[in-house]
Amino acid sequence: MSANRTTSPWAGKSILVVDDYPAIRRAIKEIVASLDLVVTEAENGIEAQKILASKPFDIVLTDLVMPEMDGFELAEALRSTPQFRRLPIVVISTHDDTKYIIRALRLGVDDYLIKPPTLDMVKVVLGRIFDYE
Repeated sequence: MSANRTTSPWAGKSILVVDDYPAIRRAIKEIVASLDLVVTEAENGIEAQKILASKPFDIVLTDLVMPEMDGFELAEALRSTPQFRRLPIVVISTHDDTKYIIRALRLGVDDYLIKPPTLDMVKVVLGRIFDYE
């Protein structure tokens, strides 16, 4: 007897997961892959920019605190580049302090998740972003 698998409404969407900790990237990748999103990983903002220059993505999920280029700098760089102005950016961070959230939102991120994410949290954010396209 086989279980019927339902396809996610976001199946096939591409997501770039940016975090300097491989274990966190792996955990996030498992969650979004379970929703049938195509996942690519980057360990910091510089690597993310190189990847974004080489192929299109439907969403970027980024940590804030990373070496070389953090999530704030990445968001600012993407929002100041015409081709990425409308690319959805979601921050995922352990920082739930209002000053971090406000700073990120002022830089133009679309949403903010607190680590560790759950499948339900990710579904809510994806719904907010993709269901309004």
